Amino acid sequence: MWPRGGAAARVLAAVGRPRAPARACPRPPPPAAAPEPPRDHAVPNGGWSGAMRQQYQRLLAMAAGGAWARLPSYRSARLHLPPGCAPAPPDPAAVPAEAPATPGETRLFLRAIDGDGDGFEYAMFFNAAERRLICLFQPGPYLEGHPGLTHGGAIAAIIDGALGTCAVAVAGKVMTANLSIDYLAPVPLGAVLLVEGRAERLEGRKVFLSCHIRSADGDTLHARATGLFIRLDPTKQRAQEEDGGR
Repeated sequence: MWPRGGAAARVLAAVGRPRAPARACPRPPPPAAAPEPPRDHAVPNGGWSGAMRQQYQRLLAMAAGGAWARLPSYRSARLHLPPGCAPAPPDPAAVPAEAPATPGETRLFLRAIDGDGDGFEYAMFFNAAERRLICLFQPGPYLEGHPGLTHGGAIAAIIDGALGTCAVAVAGKVMTANLSIDYLAPVPLGAVLLVEGRAERLEGRKVFLSCHIRSADGDTLHARATGLFIRLDPTKQRAQEEDGGR
């Protein structure tokens, strides 16, 4: 029988009042992982042939003298532009719905193919004093035109990329105006080539360049080209960026 009155109070005092369960202290959230640095694709990987690696080491030794510099290469086109040339990230509200909202959703054309050795494998070295660029290039199997040979469009693309990089290094942000190519000898897939470009002269906003593509041993001239690039008008470029790129 349950005690009444003062007896009940004494019983409760003896056993104590029921306690609320203790609250667990909230744990602080784990620190955010630092973003991984972008991958530099202009270094040896599993798709590079022995001849490609040998030429790369030769060019690295040449760059050690100080006159030449190896240029890193990333999948984002923005990371390829020198300081001051890269536009600010676009305002997503000002970009059309069909356009990518962030730069991370785009890829530089020459770095668009996944798989080491499958597409454009290249590394560039630049000499500022001579306004000259050397691009070590190995075309992969996804660049095939005729069976076993590199497509002419792929050759044009690497020439445009090499000359464009040289022009950007010399004059700032530019666009291709003209590219004239003489194809002299077919390029086998997997061949190791040296694409040599030079800024010949600057006239106002115009940058005139020349290019030769040779086999790594120098015995075969595969193609020669000339290019005209136009340095963008800073005023017009700024207005386009403020208008959302339209």
